[in-house]
Amino acid sequence: MADTIAATLALPILGTSTLGGQLTTRDLQWVMSAAAVPYAALLAAAGRLADAIGRQRMLLIGAMLFTAGAMTALAAPSLTVLLGARMLQGAAAAAMIPASLALLLAEISPARRAAAIGSWSAAAGLGGVMLHGGGGWLAEQFGWRSLFAPSAILGALLVVAVMALPPSTTPRGRLPDLIGSALLLAGIGASVLALSKGQVWGWRSLPTLGLAGGGGALVVAALWRSGRHPVPAVDITLWRRPSFLLAGVIALLYGLISFSVLAIAPLFLREQWGLSLAAVGLAMAPISVGVLLASLTSGRLTRRYGARPVIYAGVVVVVAASLWLIAGAMHHQPRLPIWIPASALLGLGLGAISTGASAAAALSAGAARYASAVGASMTARQVGGAVGVAAAMVLLERPILDGPMPGYSSVLAVVIMLAVAAGLLALFIWPASPDTVAPAAARVAGHTVSADRSLLPSMSGPLAPVVPWPLLSVPLHGGQQGRVTIQQMYAAAARFVAAADYLLAQPEREADDPRNDVRSRRRPMLPHADSIRL
Repeated sequence: MADTIAATLALPILGTSTLGGQLTTRDLQWVMSAAAVPYAALLAAAGRLADAIGRQRMLLIGAMLFTAGAMTALAAPSLTVLLGARMLQGAAAAAMIPASLALLLAEISPARRAAAIGSWSAAAGLGGVMLHGGGGWLAEQFGWRSLFAPSAILGALLVVAVMALPPSTTPRGRLPDLIGSALLLAGIGASVLALSKGQVWGWRSLPTLGLAGGGGALVVAALWRSGRHPVPAVDITLWRRPSFLLAGVIALLYGLISFSVLAIAPLFLREQWGLSLAAVGLAMAPISVGVLLASLTSGRLTRRYGARPVIYAGVVVVVAASLWLIAGAMHHQPRLPIWIPASALLGLGLGAISTGASAAAALSAGAARYASAVGASMTARQVGGAVGVAAAMVLLERPILDGPMPGYSSVLAVVIMLAVAAGLLALFIWPASPDTVAPAAARVAGHTVSADRSLLPSMSGPLAPVVPWPLLSVPLHGGQQGRVTIQQMYAAAARFVAAADYLLAQPEREADDPRNDVRSRRRPMLPHADSIRL
């Protein structure tokens, strides 16, 4: 994540450097996309490879390649070499990400895995805080190359640390389909290139249509091959699970949202407000702080309430923060007094969505396929990220809204629509945590389910034991008495979704009960009123 932040902070100054050659922002966005495309295409295969050859070994290989890529970017003599280094970093990150989470989940008890996913996700926020806090100062003092120095230094330390870990598993199974992975890589790259160059070449021009159609055909070919290969590049069986499919689509939407925001925010702060590079980095820090805090808390909330209310609450916060930013831009309100709290809220929402989607995906796959599930989910996220960056650059030049800052407001408007779509999908996710089902689900017998009153959180602050940090407060509209906190928003979402779970998801619990035969699995969605005791 620190390396991704480094690339976003480099964009505003690369265009004026000798290396950038006065390129447009649309062309320079490939400093981000060059890493995002191989990252997205190789994540699923890397996850399966980690399960096959050993997670510790895969993590070590990824860390070594990532460090080599950072060192190359640090000394790149040309833009071509820089983009090649970024591609190597993206491929190496694909090797590290699923292996790291799979290592973590395999070493702890099932009851603590949801919280562990939250801590793992919080590391991204910590990396963002570090680079946002000091990255702008580094760039001002030593140039854009220095932004990749932390990745090179920390990467070298990480290699030493991984070498000290005991081997995770013995190699087993066959290697994943490399041809399918290559098809997926080429298909995603061609599609993103068509989107980023469509406005220059013309949306109906032969190169644009050829790249878009060819990219789509290559992706379809990779999926077709994956459905027939014994060790596919994309685990189709995972995507056939309804709970994993929903989590994967939400991860895709999260990638579209988060990468779009990360791409435009430094440009907005630099070009519209004229902030220095050091000030840009500090102004971006609230987003990373919000991601860090929300990830730490969302892991505990996911363990207690399941992934659904966590994602839903994150969506509510993202929408509120985006509306706040748009309203401030439209009314020419003070800059930083609006930006700092709104961006912190945005980070809180993004952290909650990220943790909830990751938990729902990983915990729906089973212990033997953690790395594969994480790789598949992150693939969806990175595909969304690669497309999101290209789409954000298009919206900056061809906005869909009018006003003082139409391009940036247009991106935020699209973010709102995508977040709402993620929230609607989250309502259909069965909670990934066993703690969410609570004691009643453990007493399923025949056609009767007994639900305790303790399953629905009380109004007296049910999240107080699990939220260890002070929460932001927002005054109620119109000067009404009282204050709405993020804690209460999480609690309200948890109460709503917990009630919906027990009214609408009874057949899914019965289908998972081995005591029920095939005929009982064909029961209607809503059981008779006398079959539930509340």
